[in-house]
Amino acid sequence: MHSAPQASGSDRESATRTAVIAGGIDVLVTLGALLAAHSAVILADFCKTLLEFMAVLLAWLTIRRIQQGAHHQFDYGVGKLENLSSLIVSLLMFLCLAVIIANATYSLTHPAHISGIGVWISVVSQILYAVINTRLVLQSRRLARERNSPLLEAQAGLFFSKAVANGFILLSLGLSTLLAAYSWSLYIDPCASLIIAVSILFAALGIFKNSTLDLLDRTLEEEHQICILRALARHFDRYEELREIRSRRSGSQVFVEIILGFAPAQPAAEIETAARQLKLELEREIPGSRVTIAIA
Repeated sequence: MHSAPQASGSDRESATRTAVIAGGIDVLVTLGALLAAHSAVILADFCKTLLEFMAVLLAWLTIRRIQQGAHHQFDYGVGKLENLSSLIVSLLMFLCLAVIIANATYSLTHPAHISGIGVWISVVSQILYAVINTRLVLQSRRLARERNSPLLEAQAGLFFSKAVANGFILLSLGLSTLLAAYSWSLYIDPCASLIIAVSILFAALGIFKNSTLDLLDRTLEEEHQICILRALARHFDRYEELREIRSRRSGSQVFVEIILGFAPAQPAAEIETAARQLKLELEREIPGSRVTIAIA
């Protein structure tokens, strides 16, 4: 019964660990490009990359904490921990946004041509990491759908913003180099930084909104309540009385408790089979659900 959750956690940890390794290498590459170049957009890229690496590292540490506590009784806390991590990721993205805007403002008031070997280092790294980040976006979104995990959804948004930033920075560096003869090309760097800031703003707002809502315990959505009633109706001939239905959502997790009454003469094996089948059916139809069938 426990093999599926373990596989789920293993998949999430593996995906996040890969992102941490890739992000750490990206930080070193962008630092090298920054030290060897004079470019406002490369400075903004380094600040953004460093903060994104911190966000992914935090996500990895959170998933490891959940894995270590996988056999303990704190189901409600796991959902809160994932959503709290998503909230911290969004706050880091807002911090990244502030750094980029401040850097772009300075570059607009003190325009200068980009220069240095670091520009070409950055061009190569942007191409490479655009491919890597796109792959991580697809992987994180797939796992987020399969596991109903807000943490992985937050990572997908983060990787998407990174991939967009890679494309815009590459375009910015290319145009700044090719159009250096024109005076207005001095403003390509800061303008590209502001476009990146807008993409990060939308991603951060979405993550912040979802995470703050999920941090609050709330009643189950109507569509899932109807799903429970339909499942009970399909199995109405297998129990004698419906005593009570309790349901709540905590973060990404849905908890459902159903108390059923059975006929005294009904065999125990038949009661157990009916309860198990109803539980499996509901957990299959309601993503991220934990169903308990109590026998009165």
